Amino acid sequence: MKKMSDLLEKDLKIVQKRKYIFLVPLCVVVLAIVMGVVYHFTMGSALNLGMDFQGGYTINVNVGASLTEANTDKYKDIVTDIVENYSDAENKPYGIKISQIFVLGEGDDTALQIRFKSIGDDATMEAIVDGIIEKINEKVTVIVPSIKQEGNTVTLTYNDFIINSYGKILGDKAATVEGLTLHEIGKDFTNEVQLDYSFDGLTEEQINAKLDNIVSAMSINNRYSATTYANGKVGATVSQDLLFNAISAILIALVLMLVYIAIRFEFKSGISAIVALVHDLLIMFAFMIIFHIEFNSTFIAALITILGYSINNTIILFDRVRSNLKINKNVDKFELANKSISQSLVRCMNTTITTVIMIGCVAVVCAIVSIFNPDLYQMVTFSLPIIVGLLSGFFSAMFIAPSVWVSFDHQQLKDTTEKKGATPVEAKE
Repeated sequence: MKKMSDLLEKDLKIVQKRKYIFLVPLCVVVLAIVMGVVYHFTMGSALNLGMDFQGGYTINVNVGASLTEANTDKYKDIVTDIVENYSDAENKPYGIKISQIFVLGEGDDTALQIRFKSIGDDATMEAIVDGIIEKINEKVTVIVPSIKQEGNTVTLTYNDFIINSYGKILGDKAATVEGLTLHEIGKDFTNEVQLDYSFDGLTEEQINAKLDNIVSAMSINNRYSATTYANGKVGATVSQDLLFNAISAILIALVLMLVYIAIRFEFKSGISAIVALVHDLLIMFAFMIIFHIEFNSTFIAALITILGYSINNTIILFDRVRSNLKINKNVDKFELANKSISQSLVRCMNTTITTVIMIGCVAVVCAIVSIFNPDLYQMVTFSLPIIVGLLSGFFSAMFIAPSVWVSFDHQQLKDTTEKKGATPVEAKE
């Protein structure tokens, strides 16, 4: 800490190096533009727009009480495989990627909701959605019984009532397995049926194989055991409304902050703070483009979060500027800015580091847990832009804002020093 204190006591002439400071975000933005061009030609789009902006569809698979904690992952795997591998007439996959899949409701109303982005026009997507629903119905609505063997008697237990109306269906299915005899199914509600099969002389391995064959043969495709339907479409209108509202919220926040800082400090401080905030937003956008991370509503939430958080460090800096200016109104603005940076640096750095550590822990934990629960991956895409915004906010508050602030007085300083016979370089350096 002593070395840090000694370093901060020196005049590091930070704002004198503002040309290099401004060059850092410029390079990041240029890199984002280059990567955007690359993604446009290689992936078809410079931006990885999520459903909230590009539009998409949701499908609900209502499986009711059949969906339990034990088989949720199995159901998710089944529908994911169907959706992402759905093919055209030439057996060529459409390339659909599921954006989200999560569980809704409870009890008999439990359902899986699948969300994926549009990949074509409305007519094409309607045909694709209908085909996906048909495929899901073929697999998800199959009632697979559990099996128990005692001697030559086999008991099948279904997760739905098996009544007399199923007799012919199960009889036909039992007939597909040679030697399998189905007991008569009564009219009483039950979820069990019994069958006879001779296991005499079979090895344990042969018995297990035969039992698997019986389960497969006796599974029932019951369209009433699950209901699959298109839940809705996120269209262009909704996407445009969301984008308009997000931009409006950001602009209103910037204007109100400008007014507040101009009143509390001075107008040029307000302009400098707004430039710093715009810098943070640009860096966050650049980060998303460079790493091709999906733009969705969580990113908008991250932007607004950083707008509110990043301004704190800038306020701290300009508060130090105002305090130092009260002590000596005739102090050189470059010296004043550098001194205020030195006095604010450690405090703002500690605040940023502790916040980054906490958000970083959230990102790491959610990234690990999302392996088992993909729904939590949204927290990762929310945390990463915030981490970038926090670091960018520290940089802009300590370097961008004061550099912009002193630039307002640069011309005045140049005129003053020329009258005294000194060059601007001598005055600044």
